[in-house]
Amino acid sequence: MSSENDPLLEAITDLAPKLLTTMEAFEQVQQNLHPPELDQLAEFIAPYEQELQGSLETFEPAAFPEDLKPFRFSLQQGATYALRACNGITQQSNDTFAAMKAMRAQCRAQELIYPLANIMTPVSQYFLEPGARQNKHLLDDLDQDRVGQQVGLLNAQNERDKRGGFTLYVPEYLDKTEPTSLVVVLHGGSGHGADFLWSWLREARTRGFILLAPTSQQDTWSLMGEELDLGSLLAMLDFVKQQCNIDDDHVLLTGMSDGATYSLLAGLNENSPFTHLAPFSGVLHPNLAMQGQMQFARNKNIYLVHGTLDWMFPIETAYMAKSELEAAGANLTFRAIEGLSHTFCRAENPGLLSWFNRELKVPAND
Repeated sequence: MSSENDPLLEAITDLAPKLLTTMEAFEQVQQNLHPPELDQLAEFIAPYEQELQGSLETFEPAAFPEDLKPFRFSLQQGATYALRACNGITQQSNDTFAAMKAMRAQCRAQELIYPLANIMTPVSQYFLEPGARQNKHLLDDLDQDRVGQQVGLLNAQNERDKRGGFTLYVPEYLDKTEPTSLVVVLHGGSGHGADFLWSWLREARTRGFILLAPTSQQDTWSLMGEELDLGSLLAMLDFVKQQCNIDDDHVLLTGMSDGATYSLLAGLNENSPFTHLAPFSGVLHPNLAMQGQMQFARNKNIYLVHGTLDWMFPIETAYMAKSELEAAGANLTFRAIEGLSHTFCRAENPGLLSWFNRELKVPAND
């Protein structure tokens, strides 16, 4: 940029790092989200919010050339949604519902800045696991122009005002001649696949697995009444297998809350294509016993995660599930996370992925 653009450059280089730092800090809020501790979380995130707000106010009046306006939009809107996420914690007086909406705003912020990953190295690094952020070879691989290739984020009728679609992430550098692990992630009640994808995108982008984030047909998965989701879920899986070379020995079905409960309900079926199941903060659905599906838990690889402070499904329900799954002969790994409430434990992703496929490693920094 010429010297006349220096104020613009300064506005960008001030806003972008503060935005990424705020989003990283907000992940700690999400990990520790527990209704009785909202005041402490608000106190923690408030300084980041204030710094970002000031930076955005400086950035907004900056004049952008026409060809840079899409870049401006992504950065400005990303910061706006990140602030909206912070406001859901700092300005809502211990409102749990507002805090849940804040989590969705954080997802929108990530979605908005992701297109900048091939323009700004710090954004690309944000969407990698910390151990790989200085890996120049990986960063270069992600930055290659692959016009016409079906890689990166791909949406199939999965806008937030629609149900029943999916978002797919195919690593940009994927060698499609090699069989690749697939991770299918199921959102919680009233959630959406376009949001829950971001709980796993960083790991998929770093370790090189394909990520499928479906959205339930209705507000949540088919846990009551008519089964509406299993057929479409299997159809999505078949579609991905037609497009990509999937390793049939490594197909993980995981989910959070209602998505966790449904991952067991959908995964414990005869001839299930899901080789590994990983429910986070769900329950063992009574239909599994009533419909004779518990027999399919024998020798099934299951990674059960639950928080000791879960207020929706108390930890006792997890111990009951553990006992029943072990009695049914499952290959069970049980993780009771001390101090975790009813929130997605992203910190457990690395351990889960190592359990799922030891070949899915974080490439070391150069």
